[in-house]
Amino acid sequence: MEAWRRKKGLMRAPKFTTIFDPMEREVLGDLTATVAEALIQRAQSAPKDPLAEMIDMPTGHKDAPEDPSLARLLPDFEREDDEEFEGDRAMLRSFHETDIIKAKLENLQLINTVLGPTGGVEVTLDEAEAHQFVAALNDLRLYVAAEEHGGEGAEMDRKNLVEWMGFCQESLLEALMGA
Repeated sequence: MEAWRRKKGLMRAPKFTTIFDPMEREVLGDLTATVAEALIQRAQSAPKDPLAEMIDMPTGHKDAPEDPSLARLLPDFEREDDEEFEGDRAMLRSFHETDIIKAKLENLQLINTVLGPTGGVEVTLDEAEAHQFVAALNDLRLYVAAEEHGGEGAEMDRKNLVEWMGFCQESLLEALMGA
């Protein structure tokens, strides 16, 4: 992958561009599909509340995910040592988890959209898309870093993937900041 570049137009908002290797494009596409599927399954497995559905109020799980990768993407809203008042942690999760999942899925979808189904490797983003791309990369890194794999080779592959996504994310952040 080439480092992200900021392209300024005289009368236009800046654009951010890079070129991915075909293999990098494939890895990102596969990874976004995996993470999106895990998030969708989490949202679909939420308990149904008939009263909340009648008044069109979102409801989600009350407990954090047991899967360590999903738990990194959907952490508790409070720290362990914070004082809890009558189940407010569970209530906050129940009210907001569905919206958080939706936002994460929209960010992941952006990666798939800009990479395209035919293997496009040249990517150009506007500023709002660049922020979504950074957020999606962050979620992908969190998910992969928490995955449990067997064997030293798999551990090294996972570490290399996390580092590569870190480079991609840092490069885009630097372009966004105009560095």
